[in-house]
Formats: sequence, structure tokens, C-alpha cells
Amino acid sequence: MTWGQIGWSMIALAVVLLVGFSLIFKDGRRYHVRHLPAVKALFDQRVIAVERGEGRQVVLGHRFWSRAYPGLGLHALSALPSLVSPEMMVDGGQAVSAGAGELVLFARQIVHGGYRDGFSAGLEAGMSPIQLPGPTPLSFTAGLLTEINLHSPGSLALFGSFGQCSPLWAEAAFIKGGNVFAAAGLISAQAALFMSVRDLLIGEEVFLLPGLMEATPVNQAGWLTEDILRALLIVLILVAAVMKMVGVI
Repeated sequence: MTWGQIGWSMIALAVVLLVGFSLIFKDGRRYHVRHLPAVKALFDQRVIAVERGEGRQVVLGHRFWSRAYPGLGLHALSALPSLVSPEMMVDGGQAVSAGAGELVLFARQIVHGGYRDGFSAGLEAGMSPIQLPGPTPLSFTAGLLTEINLHSPGSLALFGSFGQCSPLWAEAAFIKGGNVFAAAGLISAQAALFMSVRDLLIGEEVFLLPGLMEATPVNQAGWLTEDILRALLIVLILVAAVMKMVGVI
């Protein structure tokens, strides 16, 4: 068997595992291996903030799309539905901030509902938790710091594409007694927040977040398939290394 055939075999195996595990997890079974304490801490702090009458601030980043990090805007929007449930919105303490018009538009659709007949009545809502503190990174930081100072958030959650300014946001929330959670997108943001934010997701953990917030059968099937394929690849590399040393290949 050639290496190309091995590669196609792994792809076919991945497809079979994804379909099979998706059907299995539809019966209500759970894959409990993937667990991140930071995600649980985020939801716990948000509940505590509601009980104390404090606000909750969600930041979706500066940009919807960037060539270097193309998926971070969509990633931030995919995490938003789990944070803007009716229970969390009813007290008026939930705020969502974004630094780009398209992020604001899509966030409004998630919060208020989808389009109907080509028009969204939610866009007409007079009171909306969606904010645009500023259209550039520096103006966004100035506006967000003002908002944090005026309405002390019990929970600040950072998602999407943001950079070195993020430690200023975290420090402002800490000063006001809030808790900070960050699924840092840019490498510079991950490095800047690493020493100051306890609940920080980096690397592969960032893209696990939507499934950890709301574990669907498809997400769980993907996790289990990924773990099985990773184990098989490790075994394959070890076997190939041994065969290379003994002169078989």
C-alpha cells in the first residue's frame, strides 16, 4: 500500500466514523472526554453576574474577515447564540460589542431573529444590546473602555479577531471586579493575555468552543473521530519508524 492509498483510507475512515458517531450521539449519548474548566467558569460567572444585578459584556472582535485569520469572525458569531438566550436578555444587562458593521448586522440577526420575506423587523428595535464602540481597533478600545467604566460588567467574554489592545479591556474589567474569559484569536492577543487572564483558550481549544458551549451530536462525533484518527496516526508513525529502522521500508 502506498502513502497515497493510506491517506485516502484515512479520509474514508473519517467519513464513516463521522456518519456513524453522529447517528449514535443522536440517541442522547455524550462524549465526556472533551472538557475545559474555563468554559464552565464562563457560564458560572455569567449566572453570578445575573444574580448580583451586574452586566455581561460579550466582545465579537474588530473584524469579520481577515486574510491571516479567515474564520475568526464566523467563530465569534457561532458562539453568540449560547450567550444571548432569552433568560440572559430579560434583565437588560447583556451587551454585545463589535468593531465592524457586518459583525453588528449578523449579531443583531442572532439576537432578534432571522430574516423574513427579505426583511428583519429586529433591525427596527429601539433598544438593542448590540453596540459599535468604534470602527477601528483604537477607537473600539476607547469606546469599550468607556462602556466598561460606566457599566461595570460582572463578566467580560472576548471572541473573534482582536489584538494587543485586549489586555486593556481585561484590566478594566478586573479593576471593576469582573471576571474575564477569552477565546483569543490572533497569536498576539493570546500572548498578551496569557499572563493575566486565567480563563483563556488558545490554539485548538478556541475552535472547540461552540461545541463545548452547546454540545450537538455533530460536534461530539467530530471530537471522537478526531481523537481516534489522532491515535491511529501516532501508531502509524511509530510503526513506520520501526520499519524504517529495521530496513523494511
